[in-house]
Amino acid sequence: MTAENHNNNPSPAHKKHKRFPKAAIVCPSCFVMGITTSSLNFALVFYSHDKFGANTFQASLFGSIYSLAYLISCMVVGKFFKNLAPYKSLLIGISGIFIGMILLLMAPTIELAYVSHIINGCSMAFYWPMLMGWLSIGLEGKQLSRITSIFNFSWSTGTIISPFLAGLLSDINAVYPIYVCIALDIVNLIYVAITGAYADEAPPKPKPSNSATAATTAPATRSPLIRFPSWFGVLCAWLPVGFLLYAYPLAVEKTLGFSRQHVGNLLLVRALLTTVAMSAMGFFQFWQFKYWQLVVGHGLLALTTLMFGFAEGTAAILILMAITGIFNAHAYTNSMFHGISGSTNRTSRMAVHETLLSVGTVLGGALSGHIFVKTGSLQSCATAIAILTSAAVVVDIAFWIVAKRTKQA
Repeated sequence: MTAENHNNNPSPAHKKHKRFPKAAIVCPSCFVMGITTSSLNFALVFYSHDKFGANTFQASLFGSIYSLAYLISCMVVGKFFKNLAPYKSLLIGISGIFIGMILLLMAPTIELAYVSHIINGCSMAFYWPMLMGWLSIGLEGKQLSRITSIFNFSWSTGTIISPFLAGLLSDINAVYPIYVCIALDIVNLIYVAITGAYADEAPPKPKPSNSATAATTAPATRSPLIRFPSWFGVLCAWLPVGFLLYAYPLAVEKTLGFSRQHVGNLLLVRALLTTVAMSAMGFFQFWQFKYWQLVVGHGLLALTTLMFGFAEGTAAILILMAITGIFNAHAYTNSMFHGISGSTNRTSRMAVHETLLSVGTVLGGALSGHIFVKTGSLQSCATAIAILTSAAVVVDIAFWIVAKRTKQA
């Protein structure tokens, strides 16, 4: 504080701490958490195989159990902890996953390891829905689109690093990625504890816009009908994610002879393209409230998923990973934007979005892992997941017809 300011505010009671913008807390924190959770779930596929002798299905259950615990907890947290201060909710989530990871390392059996990972999933229900709900308060239209783009870029950049990091360390020792995750979580906890206490709670003021701009960036109703196919679409889009993250790594290690680091590098491409596509969508409005782009995006994702069952060369798999990343981002951004657009309860809407991601991940990971154990065939896994993913196209078209008849499209 300068001498001039000191003279103008002689009483300590009038001194004010500098406030931290919410984005300065949320974005670095979710970047670190993106690395932590993605690395942890990827590493557990190999850690459970090495330590407990888990097969593909048992290893894929770690990701599914995590997502299921997160799903159920989102419902409970949203209902009973809605008045909890945002940054305190974040601290509970970060602390909870720290405890869960420590217990995971101490678990002598795979059953206790599952229980420990349930704690991790439950903890994240205090973190992710609150994060975006808090950040997006008071924003609509272009501002909402831009802030979701920045948020998506932050957390998804963390997921770019995690497959490479976890794959590289798992090739040395499967427990090393978990050590790194614990260290990152401690850093995140300290950062949020320090900055969150001085968070700027005031909602941002939307910039004035002319009537023409408002007409192109706002839906006809406060809760657009397109949010429903967008939500179903993200559920279906995360079926391939569950397959690729929790069943595919062990499956290609056994069938194609890929090293863990190589699998991590392949998944890095998917994460990279997801981040790029999420960021790009935030700076364009042509896709907003348009049904045709849902049909195209969800359809191409289903087709790409099917092709994973037939791709054996690195080049072909890299291309498929890139395309999958783009259309994962497409589904995610549609669900987030259309889900919270026009809503006055952003945290609850984000809880719906996160719940659907979890359902997709649970089904995709567990189902594909089970199919591989029974058949030993990547083609069977990919075909089953692709068929389920294509259900999104049917729902898109049905809602498109309804919207046209009710003049909402």
